[in-house]
Amino acid sequence: MINRVERIDEKLKALPKPVLEPIEEIFLEPEDTLILAAGFEDRCLGSLKYMEDSGSLGFTAIVIQYKPHMEENRMADITQSLNRMAARVEEMAYDRCNPAGGGEALVEILEKLGRSGVIYLDISAMSRFFIVQALVALGKSDRGFSNTRILYSEALNYPPDQADVEKEIEKNGIDSIYRTMFISAGVYEVTIVPELASIVMYGQPVRLVAFPSFNIDQLASLRGEIQPYAFNFIHGIPPSPENAWRPEAIKKLNHTDDIKINKQDLEASTLYYQETLEHLLKIYDEYNYLERIFIAPTGSKMQAVAVGIFRTFMKDVQIVYPTPRSFPSPKRYTEGVKNIYSLDLKNFNSLKT
Repeated sequence: MINRVERIDEKLKALPKPVLEPIEEIFLEPEDTLILAAGFEDRCLGSLKYMEDSGSLGFTAIVIQYKPHMEENRMADITQSLNRMAARVEEMAYDRCNPAGGGEALVEILEKLGRSGVIYLDISAMSRFFIVQALVALGKSDRGFSNTRILYSEALNYPPDQADVEKEIEKNGIDSIYRTMFISAGVYEVTIVPELASIVMYGQPVRLVAFPSFNIDQLASLRGEIQPYAFNFIHGIPPSPENAWRPEAIKKLNHTDDIKINKQDLEASTLYYQETLEHLLKIYDEYNYLERIFIAPTGSKMQAVAVGIFRTFMKDVQIVYPTPRSFPSPKRYTEGVKNIYSLDLKNFNSLKT
């Protein structure tokens, strides 16, 4: 009798997925490590407030500082909060325009610190591409995901609102609206880094898995640079009913309905990562043998978590990212903190080879 060996994607599909859970407090022990990014949204401070309120003291914090620097980043507020908790602070520079090796640099700092406690990865203000880099690097490190938890602060308000968008479309037209209203504009370049590359098999057709966004230059740049023959669009469905209009608006902005052949439209929650992970596993099962799969994590932060977990185990998938050229105004970013969530990744460590 021949026993069939399960593929890694089959094992990941069958694995019980940890649930994203809302939390009311976060307490860090001295051996724990917090990793967070210095952004300019209110939610970059969300988990820190919970930690202060719970009496956390003496832990280690690795603060990611973005290059190019933006004056609006809340580094001063983050430093003050960490100082009140007597945290040991390590800083790490991350160049959005030259991101290669970002995840490995983070793991090197963790290994140098030698902490044995829980690693809390606060993705609330992180670049989506860095989220993928960090998760892949942590997943393949010696400790893997054995003691790693994601923290995510959900914003209270996500501008723009529907009325503003409809008014702007009526005034300036659908193809120019994003340049005046949305949070990022243009594309610096389509980024491919060695640590997230796949083996080149010449002659294989390319399938692009993309998450259409309000920055329409991202999808346009991906199509021009990669020239895929097939598409899987994963449209993000917000958890709040007041944002239910956004997926259809994003479809119109990106003209995805104009693509008539070799296209599949899918939907997945922008908050609950399991739906995105299930889609990625199905796409991989159906197309991996005959096509090169490229994934561009341009969706929500939690969808980027799904891409990072997926790529940790499916090493033959290519990750690409259309890095935004600019962030016109922090005032267009999210406001407030609605909920804070935690996701324990230890279940995934059972797949580590």
